[in-house]
Amino acid sequence: MQPLEMATEEKKIFYRLVIPLMIAELVAALELTMIYAALPTLVREYGGTSEAGWLVTSFMLSAAAGAALFGRLGDLLGRRNVLLWVLALSTLGSAISSVTKDLELLILGRTLQGFAGAIVPLCFGMIRERVSLKKVPLGIGLISSTVTIASASGLVIGGLIIDHADWTMIFKITTGLGIFAFLVVLLFIAKDKISTVKGVLEDLLGGLLFIPAVVSLLLGITTISKQGLFATTSLSWVLAAVVFFSAWIWRELSVKNPLLDVRLLAKPAIAWPNIVMIFVALGVYQGGHLMSLFGQQPLATGIGLGLTATMAGFLLLPANICAGLTTPFVGAAVHRFGPRNLARLGCSMMFSAFVLLAFFNNNVTIVILLMILQGIGLGILYVIVPVIVVHSVPSDRTSEATGMMGVIRSTAMAIGAQTVATLLAVSHSAPSKVGGHHAFPDEAAYQTAFLYVAATAFIALILCQMLPKMLSNSADATG
Repeated sequence: MQPLEMATEEKKIFYRLVIPLMIAELVAALELTMIYAALPTLVREYGGTSEAGWLVTSFMLSAAAGAALFGRLGDLLGRRNVLLWVLALSTLGSAISSVTKDLELLILGRTLQGFAGAIVPLCFGMIRERVSLKKVPLGIGLISSTVTIASASGLVIGGLIIDHADWTMIFKITTGLGIFAFLVVLLFIAKDKISTVKGVLEDLLGGLLFIPAVVSLLLGITTISKQGLFATTSLSWVLAAVVFFSAWIWRELSVKNPLLDVRLLAKPAIAWPNIVMIFVALGVYQGGHLMSLFGQQPLATGIGLGLTATMAGFLLLPANICAGLTTPFVGAAVHRFGPRNLARLGCSMMFSAFVLLAFFNNNVTIVILLMILQGIGLGILYVIVPVIVVHSVPSDRTSEATGMMGVIRSTAMAIGAQTVATLLAVSHSAPSKVGGHHAFPDEAAYQTAFLYVAATAFIALILCQMLPKMLSNSADATG
């Protein structure tokens, strides 16, 4: 076969794999974000933010706990096999949620939907396993592009559904998408080649200990945000998290072939990208939530943009679209410019955007442009970090490593959300000319929050020095 023919065939194989994976990830992104548009309606329907909030919390808990566990099972039992199971379970969750308004059944459905959080690590693992190493960054870039654009689109689609149909239509749509994605993966992705499954489940206990550890930690963070650090419930969840994490670490260090290898996180090539992402998640990942509040704050308070909820969603849409269109180019450029330089560029963009936002935030056009700047920067990091991790681990632990990366990011995001909420609360509420004194953050509170986000981006920028200058060219990482 001639070189040109070989290159053409390689490209066909690449896109035959990546396009079905993009469709699968589309399901996960829409399942997460479409429900946000329905939250005000759900709060009214179920009588409180706490009750409706569990429809988000249950999804996030199962997504965080399942990402690493299902990712590792994919490494061991075949990533296509596990991806099909994950799609089937998440689609079942959508189907349950689409035919009931009983809160308990809805929470069950959302918990099953949350298993879709394992789709990204399974996709990354399949790309690492099935395409040439030089194509891996582009594949990760395309998957990341799907996540970014679909997440923003989900808010708009969800809003249109709420405005023109019953909110259960959200789950009917995700049910149809889930069935479609399942069939696409089943029909168009080749079966896994598994040489052996001997000893696969010998450390099932160790892997299962990871689930209550993560769930307890995230519930602890959620409870602290509502009841305070020293509340009995908060302390109980934090203590449970410490006990389960200690038991998990002890177990995984004591067995020869752990289901989830905690030693991976101690290796510099994996630890530093995760540390960079922790600071980004603590700050910049809060930008969407922060700007949604800022965009909707009434102009009469002296700060904010006074937009409707729908228009506030459109405030972030250009940033997500631009970031989504950029990420494939980042994946293609990483071999030329190196992950360290690209990560520095991304962090510099995020830092600059939020510093400027702290002082120039009273014009919608300026805010949108700064959101685009930080969005592209965040998109760069969203590609670079998993690319480094994927190149730094053995191919048979790729989904495990990227799944654990997702858990770490989710935990940092939860802590960051509480930090931003605290910064906005530590102020005198801004006076409103349209109804007296309301609990709106004042100008100083928003400026502090924007500068906090900028500071986390600056710390991440400094830590980029610890990232590899260039990617390894080896066919497999040895760790």
